[in-house]
Amino acid sequence: MTESIPRRPLSRALRQAGIAVAVIAVPLLLGTLLMAVSVNDGGSRRDRAALDLRSIQGALLIHQEQHRRLPTETEGLRLLVEHRALEVLPLDPWHNAYEYTVRDGQVQLRSLGADGDLGGDGNDADLELTFSVAAAPEAGPTP
Repeated sequence: MTESIPRRPLSRALRQAGIAVAVIAVPLLLGTLLMAVSVNDGGSRRDRAALDLRSIQGALLIHQEQHRRLPTETEGLRLLVEHRALEVLPLDPWHNAYEYTVRDGQVQLRSLGADGDLGGDGNDADLELTFSVAAAPEAGPTP
């Protein structure tokens, strides 16, 4: 006599095969994703720093419009938070303060990059945003 092998329903077999694939594929995909993120981390940090610089620039221009002047270098960017042009003063992605200078109608905002020092190459390179600002109009008689 021949013995018959018990058969599993096809849906149960497919479900078990799907679970086996998921157990193998999910960790593999997560590992690949983590590797891609770590490889691109320098670029994404530089992108975030560039966005922060633009945000600070916007806050400086709003502050100048509302108060008819820019913060002095001594007052620094913290004045933007005190006057509510920024909710919080961001640090660069490497946890350093952004630098702020004003010279002859030019504002320079800077992140010193991953190494925290002037200059550098690649992720260590500084990110700078320089823009002109109009001189505040002189106070005249009000009508």
